[in-house]
Amino acid sequence: MIFYRLALINENQKGFTLIELMVGLAITASIMVGITATVFQTFDVNAKSVNHMAASMQMQNAGHWFSQDIQMAQVIATDDDVGTPETEVLTLLWIGWERRDQHNNQLIDTYVVSYTYDNNKIWRNEDVDTDKYDSGGSFLETIESTSSVLVAEHITTLTVSATGGKVTVGIVASVGDTVEDRTYEVTPRPAH
Repeated sequence: MIFYRLALINENQKGFTLIELMVGLAITASIMVGITATVFQTFDVNAKSVNHMAASMQMQNAGHWFSQDIQMAQVIATDDDVGTPETEVLTLLWIGWERRDQHNNQLIDTYVVSYTYDNNKIWRNEDVDTDKYDSGGSFLETIESTSSVLVAEHITTLTVSATGGKVTVGIVASVGDTVEDRTYEVTPRPAH
């Protein structure tokens, strides 16, 4: 019965009025503006999140390598070695644990690890000299190996200082418009 009465009311209408069309368009436009703003905000937040994660991961990786090597170091130098073309920000030296090979020869590793900073990248350069002695203690040979690893990139500032028995490493990473800043304070093993 209600539908019958509605049908009688609308019986004389042939279409929408201009006001009804304008109201419908205004409602549709406001919904579209809201959806568009939400999509752009989602993309913006996603980009910032990706930049934040990239900067944080670079800093964590650098912190891991610095911490691991500084804790092993027996000799620490924060000066640049002018005899090399690269700019060293930190050079570490330590003697590894004595070990034996399958022929009972004694092997002693001497590590020299230097960190260089250039073009917003931190590189870790490792030189290992392995002295080999026979079972009677006579020197046989020295085996040398070198490696270089990219530790972190997007690093805009790197500071290294050694005071009070601790090494402080300050790192600032920048990816896009995201800037992350961390300071690592590491105590090396005692030199004996």
